[in-house]
Amino acid sequence: MSAVMPKYADLERIESLIEASGFAAVIAAWPENVGYLSGFYHPDMWVNWERLHIVVWPSGGEPAFVVPRMRADLWNKSSSVPFITAEDTVPFITDIRGFDGEALDMVRAVADVLTDRGVTEGRLAVEFRSLPLKVSMELTRLLPHLTQEDGWPLLNQLRQVKTSAEVEVMTRANRLTADILEETLRSVRPGQTEREISARLAGELYSRGADELSHSILGVGPRAASWHPWPTGLQVEEGMLIRSDWGVRMDGYTSDIARNAVVGKANAEQKDIFARLSEAHDTVVAAVKPGVLASDLSALARREYARLGLEYRWGLIGHGIGLVIHEEPQLLLDVHDPIVEGMTMEIELGYFGDNGGYHIEDLIHVTANGALNLTQLDPNRTLIESES
Repeated sequence: MSAVMPKYADLERIESLIEASGFAAVIAAWPENVGYLSGFYHPDMWVNWERLHIVVWPSGGEPAFVVPRMRADLWNKSSSVPFITAEDTVPFITDIRGFDGEALDMVRAVADVLTDRGVTEGRLAVEFRSLPLKVSMELTRLLPHLTQEDGWPLLNQLRQVKTSAEVEVMTRANRLTADILEETLRSVRPGQTEREISARLAGELYSRGADELSHSILGVGPRAASWHPWPTGLQVEEGMLIRSDWGVRMDGYTSDIARNAVVGKANAEQKDIFARLSEAHDTVVAAVKPGVLASDLSALARREYARLGLEYRWGLIGHGIGLVIHEEPQLLLDVHDPIVEGMTMEIELGYFGDNGGYHIEDLIHVTANGALNLTQLDPNRTLIESES
């Protein structure tokens, strides 16, 4: 198939699960799915949904990668683009098909691949949550005997169990995020603004290896009890609680880490709430094992809040993570999916208090013997106090 072996993806798993699925082929256009199935990820895949990058993977057949013409010519070493230098990464798929413009020529290229592979009837897996309707309708017009069905559950299953290379890059991304959040929050001084704190966080993350930011949530004082507060010009004051939830991407893989701090010294109430929340968080992490249901973990978290005397003022207590920041399973009461060995997950517990919000989030790896916390290396977690 390829002169370039996948750096992260499990090729054997991809092929076997697609063949076992009953689908004649899989069509992936969501950037994270494309990254996993092709070995190529670039932020520009998010910028313009009029120029999609589409993987076509026939069951039992050779995949193809449909991309904008200029990129296709570059990878195919065409003499038409001598002025473009090579990109940092290349796909492991070797059948590269180019399309022109920003209309529906990309669908023509997809249909050509399917026709070339003999896939003109049967069940076609597409991403119901993201494939543009105009693409779906044009594909139906070109190949009317293919029935489009939701392929997202299959695509999530393909990405669900992480290779050692995936665990390594995700550990680096998440530890980088945790380290810089903790270092920066310790240095906050009264009078600084949320944006100034965030600018330093972003600069440190980029200078120490992040490819891009995925999210940058930060709020102080009462704003820390907002759902997803973005940084503003609000100045921090002595005694204010800071809530931060940040993520970066490395090679497309994302981090998602939440940390709390107090400007100066924390008071007794702040320390008490954080200690109780920390205990509940550790109890949930300890309960994560293969076969445990997502709903059971969510119910356990609620029991722990009650046991520790905390009203349950929170929502989602965790989720899978990888190329997609919120992969299945979502740890909610109505999600009954089992935890699977090899998953990477974020366990996140929080509490929206009267004077701010608390949030602890760490990366775990699910092993045969339970969960390994990859970002909380010190067992004695304490509320960060800035050195004001």
